[in-house]
Amino acid sequence: MRITKVEVIPFSIPLKKSFRYGAATRTMQEHVLFRVHSDTGAVGIGEATPRPAIHGETQVSCVHIVERFLAPRLMGRDPMDRDGYWAEFDAIAWNPTAKGGLDTALHDLVANALGVPLAALLGGSAQPVAISYMAGFGSSAELVTEALDISARTGIEAFKVKAGADPDADVERVRALREALGPAAFIFIDANELYTPEIAVRTLNRLSEYGIAMAEEPVPVDLGRLRKKVADAVPVPLLADDSVETLADARRELEDGAIGVLGIKPPRSGLHNAVKILHLGEAYGVPCWIGSQGVTGIGTLASAHFAAAHTRSIPYPADLGNFLRQEDDLLENPIDLREGRIHLPPGPGSGVRIDERKLAKYRVDK
Repeated sequence: MRITKVEVIPFSIPLKKSFRYGAATRTMQEHVLFRVHSDTGAVGIGEATPRPAIHGETQVSCVHIVERFLAPRLMGRDPMDRDGYWAEFDAIAWNPTAKGGLDTALHDLVANALGVPLAALLGGSAQPVAISYMAGFGSSAELVTEALDISARTGIEAFKVKAGADPDADVERVRALREALGPAAFIFIDANELYTPEIAVRTLNRLSEYGIAMAEEPVPVDLGRLRKKVADAVPVPLLADDSVETLADARRELEDGAIGVLGIKPPRSGLHNAVKILHLGEAYGVPCWIGSQGVTGIGTLASAHFAAAHTRSIPYPADLGNFLRQEDDLLENPIDLREGRIHLPPGPGSGVRIDERKLAKYRVDK
């Protein structure tokens, strides 16, 4: 089997309302669709999810780097030769989500060609995956109303609360959410590196009274071993996300001993490197968690397959509720979300089937 063509299609889907993360705010899903074709007729699908404020990538830069540099290096290659095509990717610096989306499409291509689910290609089975929903900044009342609505409609019982801008407000919002959802709900925070170490220790100790499960990147990732001092001073495990974008990052953080949960975002690392990061976490005895990277339904299904394939190492709900924020999606059929779990489509690959009419509506290159 050989790669014959790579389609690169930028598309933009509006969100139902603007969403703030860290210092940035999004109103649109400005992503890039990849379709990788082979000489067997099998096709694989993935998406790039650029975040300029985090990785420096944009929709335009993802299109350019793939069309001009990465796609030509794939022509005629065997998509099963993962180390081979990653050697080509690594010859070009950075561009993580462009590479991650292409890698996902190549895995999907192989799974479709072999006639197996993507989870099976990754070594597991396509079982239902529990997910969480990410609640944005807002008042306690807005947060509770949103969470109760999502829980009632989808059965989701796990919620990530964006935090960091106002520590006192963070505590109040988590308190209100815990009171509304009850003791069984899975609640954690994401401070997007906005706390100082002193504020993080004080705030996380207060938040621990309300049973938060973990705290994602409460302090800047460049503080090095100071993060270990924060971890030692609080009863809440620190969840690594931006600090473990690469395999080398993950090794450093695990060696420093600050993190209690290792975050993995397949759209950012690609499935090939996501497996390596997960195995590194296993070697250190640190559980893993699947982050979102703000994917549409395309990336949601691929990441859900990854989570389904590695349930022993990923004990937490995957943070894959972002598609619920969108006005629409490119999928032919909506994601099957029942009782807080994504039920993966039957059949080979990731199960992504593109609605061509929706693609024509939302693509921004024509």
